[in-house]
Amino acid sequence: MKFFVVGLGNFGATLSINLTSLGHEVIGADISLNKVESLKNRITHTVCMDCTDANNLHSLPLKEMDVVIVAIGEDFAASVLITALLKQQNVKKLIGRAFNEVHRTVIEALGVDELLFPEQEAAERVAKRLTLPFVENSYEICEQSAMMELSIPPKFYYQRLDETGLTDIKGLKVVGYLNIQSEKSIWGYTRNVKKLDVEVAPSRELKPGDRLLIIGNVKEIKKIIDK
Repeated sequence: MKFFVVGLGNFGATLSINLTSLGHEVIGADISLNKVESLKNRITHTVCMDCTDANNLHSLPLKEMDVVIVAIGEDFAASVLITALLKQQNVKKLIGRAFNEVHRTVIEALGVDELLFPEQEAAERVAKRLTLPFVENSYEICEQSAMMELSIPPKFYYQRLDETGLTDIKGLKVVGYLNIQSEKSIWGYTRNVKKLDVEVAPSRELKPGDRLLIIGNVKEIKKIIDK
């Protein structure tokens, strides 16, 4: 997978290093030359640039990136501006880092696909989760198991839940169905709103864009997705 990480502070740098060590291609960008120079041998690619400048962003291969992450720490204005510019670029998946409730509200209104709270979640764990296909959010229960929010894989579109094989695996349990609906924010940006149904019948038809809430062994889920 290909990742673009904006902001190489403690969190952004650790996340980028871990993603690179997992075998993924990472472009790490920061306005500080010292940070970029210190990480150039630990991240696939590093670039020193001001990402609040739309022209600079246009020079990057953003369309090729699978995930774009705004990992900026305490600079509220820069984080919001860069997020808005990246949203306009229609990147495949845009993830924002929220560092307080006000920032979270603004970033959500801009329509990011996912929010990260690094004070609550170690960068190492974020890196592992981001590279597990179709898993949008996860909460680690123990070393092998987690509660996961699984985006419906294309091969399961319009199948019944009991036709996917997910209900046949010992140690896996589907505990919820998330219907994802798009709505306009107060600023006119489109954002996704989740509607949870905790009663999931085996006959439930799985639709594109929706998600399953699953508890169980991470490796077992990866097996059935990769089949």
